[in-house]
Amino acid sequence: MIKGAIFDLDGTLFDSMFIWDTIGEIYLCSIGYEPKENLNETFKTMSLYNAACYYKSEYGVTLSVEELMDGVNAMVEKYYRYEVPLKDGVAEFLEALRQSGVKMCIATATDRYLVEAALERCNISEYFSEIFTCTSVGHSKDEPDIYREALKHLGTPKEETPVFEDAIYAIRTAKKDGFKVVAVYDKSEENYAEVKSLCDFYITDYTDMQGFWKFIAPMKTALSIAGSDSCGGAGIQADIKTMTMNGVYAMSAVTALTAQNTLGVTAIQESTPEFLKQQLDAVFEDIYPDAVKIGMVSSSELIWVIAERLKYYKAKNIVVDPVMVATSGSELMKTDALSTLKSELLPIAALVTPNIPEAEVLSGMSVKNKDDMYAVAKTIGDTYGCSVLLKGGHSINDANDLLYSDSGFRWFEGKRISNPNTHGTGCTLSSAIASNLAKGFTLDESIKKSKDYISGALSAMLDLGKGSGPMNHAFALRGKFL
Repeated sequence: MIKGAIFDLDGTLFDSMFIWDTIGEIYLCSIGYEPKENLNETFKTMSLYNAACYYKSEYGVTLSVEELMDGVNAMVEKYYRYEVPLKDGVAEFLEALRQSGVKMCIATATDRYLVEAALERCNISEYFSEIFTCTSVGHSKDEPDIYREALKHLGTPKEETPVFEDAIYAIRTAKKDGFKVVAVYDKSEENYAEVKSLCDFYITDYTDMQGFWKFIAPMKTALSIAGSDSCGGAGIQADIKTMTMNGVYAMSAVTALTAQNTLGVTAIQESTPEFLKQQLDAVFEDIYPDAVKIGMVSSSELIWVIAERLKYYKAKNIVVDPVMVATSGSELMKTDALSTLKSELLPIAALVTPNIPEAEVLSGMSVKNKDDMYAVAKTIGDTYGCSVLLKGGHSINDANDLLYSDSGFRWFEGKRISNPNTHGTGCTLSSAIASNLAKGFTLDESIKKSKDYISGALSAMLDLGKGSGPMNHAFALRGKFL
């Protein structure tokens, strides 16, 4: 997973190396002198001051050293302000990174005012939180200081913060210091073979980055084990929509088919234990899930199968939403299944997400106020050895949820949204949490992101059906495809 990115400028984001490769000859010609040799090679190891002195000693230029330096700088500045082009696909790639929550900054040998001018002209300055230059850190890229300063600023793990570079000496430095390096093709770079051998990933431009995404952030996966909701607002259908919108690949194992709509459940047809086992085997033996969400399981026999298979495959990030009653009031779990849920599923769960009525059943205690919520959450968590997110509402508080885990208690506040269409809220929240756990977020981060998502889905005010309708799981796509 990638959380940060450090970008060089010249030859990496911009096709600007031609400036530094040709500026010596171009400037000399501009003041009326004909180059006698390949000045590009001559000037490669020179500072601007030394180059100006070379003009005077070898060509007899009458301008002062200061005037020559000012002239070269003015020509370079003109290029950056008005001419240097972005490499193909850069803007689109930066936007994709931002949409993925990646933090970005610049680390370059180019003067800051030139960098700012080029970024502003190409409308990409907003993507970068800071610009680090070799001058500002006091070392060239022969030393790793500039990358270390950039990493410290981003606050992201080194192993999840690749460096984008084109120059072989800079690639060597970043690799030696333990960074992953994405090498970008630069026609002025002669050491292609070494560049490719050193880097972790190589690109010719930014127009086709499918390979990069697979290399740096392979898509995470999540499995929903739940019942099918024929009206699409809850169960498997809600889980798949939620997982997809939260950026993971969704898979399913169907525990039951239901005939239901916004008014209620009229029929339930369970999967057989053997068929459920075959579904689980098919998923785990091919695309191993990074998280598992368990929703409606109506019978003890099915719970036994789920628990046995999840233990067998050593499943991780298991989130159990103990669905007992539908939003419409219909019972979805047989009486004998409750004890099996307690004994077999809750002890292997990373998190269980009961609402108030479900928590009362699991704990055998009543919940009348916030103090009761503390007691019930702790009882469930300590009894079954899992973290508990006790969902508020049901007249206890204003959509605030209480997490009980190893780190103690934490409240996740939420604003109650005046929307009568709440079909599938429990399925949606638990699936979103599983999705974020699959992506590597902490439990606290996953809950926060998931509550934000469900608030957006409710705030969209979708109004379908004659009863308690579904939310708009795809609210973030409004306007993009209409």
